[in-house]
Amino acid sequence: MYLAVIVNPQARKNLAARGDRSAALRRIVGQWGEVHETASIEDLRETIKQLNPRVTHLVADGGDGALHWLINEIEHCVPDQQRWPTFVPTNGGSVNAVARKARIRGRADAIVRALTAAAKADQPPPDVCLDTLALDGQTADGAAFHRLCFGLAAGGVGNRFYDKYYSNPDHGRLAVARVIGRSLADYLANKVAPGRVHRPNWAAHLFAPTHARVVIDGQEVPTRSHRLLHAGAIDLRIGGPLRLFPRASEPGLLHFQAGETSPSRIIVQLPTALTNGRMRGERVRDVNGREMVIEAEDEPLSPIIDGERFDGIVKLVAQAGPRVRVAQVVAS
Repeated sequence: MYLAVIVNPQARKNLAARGDRSAALRRIVGQWGEVHETASIEDLRETIKQLNPRVTHLVADGGDGALHWLINEIEHCVPDQQRWPTFVPTNGGSVNAVARKARIRGRADAIVRALTAAAKADQPPPDVCLDTLALDGQTADGAAFHRLCFGLAAGGVGNRFYDKYYSNPDHGRLAVARVIGRSLADYLANKVAPGRVHRPNWAAHLFAPTHARVVIDGQEVPTRSHRLLHAGAIDLRIGGPLRLFPRASEPGLLHFQAGETSPSRIIVQLPTALTNGRMRGERVRDVNGREMVIEAEDEPLSPIIDGERFDGIVKLVAQAGPRVRVAQVVAS
C-alpha cells in the first residue's frame, strides 16, 4: 500500500490556509507515500504519469471537483482500468457528495492520517465500487468533449442552483437554505408586487429554462424547454438533506431527469423533492435509463459536472461509464 496525495495550491481553502499545507501533509504521510502540488491540468497529468503504477491509493485533497479531475486524468494516462488506483476524496471541498456516498468520515488531515496508519500496518481500508457517467459530445467550435463523472446538471434548476450556491462564502446546509429561501422569497415577491423588488431576482434566474432537444433511450422528450435537465450515476447528498438522483441508488442504474414544469409546481413539490430527489409533471421524464442525448438549441450548454462548470457544449451523450474504487476511510 502506497499513497499519493494531490494538493492544488490554488484551491481557495489552501490560499486561505495558514502555513504550508503540503509540508504538513508530507509530515503525516512520511515514508508511506508522496505529496504533490499540481497548479494546472498539465501538472496533474505529468504527476500521474510519474506516479503510475506504484501508487495504490490516490488521495484528492478536496471534494467532488478534485476527485473529478483525478479520475479523468487517470483515464487519460492509464487506459487499462484494471490498473487504476483506489481513489480517496477527503471531505475538503465545497461539495463532498461522493465521499458521503462512500461513507468516508472525518476531516481531510484525519483521513490522510488514517490512510497512513493503514499503510504502516499493511491493512488497506475496505473500498466500494461506484458507478460513473461517461459524457461524450461536442463543443461549439467542433472539438470532441469527454468526461467521466458522477453527476450532471446540464441545465435547468439544478444547473442554475450552483451559480448561487457557489456565490456563498460557505458551502453546506446554510448555503443550501439561503439559496432556496432567497429564491422562494423573490418568486413570491414578484407574484405579489411585480416590478417593485429592486434587487437581482434569484427566482427568475433559478427557474429560467434551458432549450434543448433531449432523447432518452431512443424516445424524444416532448418539449424543447427544460427546467429539469440532469443525470446521475449514483445517489448523492449535498449540503445535508438535499438528495439527488435517488433512482441511481442501486449499482448499475442511471437516473435521468428532463422536461418542463412550471415554477409553481416546482415550489409545491420542493419539500418532498429536497428529500427524495424526484419531480413529477406531465412533460417531465424522471426515469432510469441507459442513454440520454442532449442537443443544445439557441445557445451552447454550460453544464455543471461534479460541481465543475464547462462552457460551450452543444451536444452531450450520457451513458454508463467505468466503475471506480473508492476507499471507505473512517477517521476520528
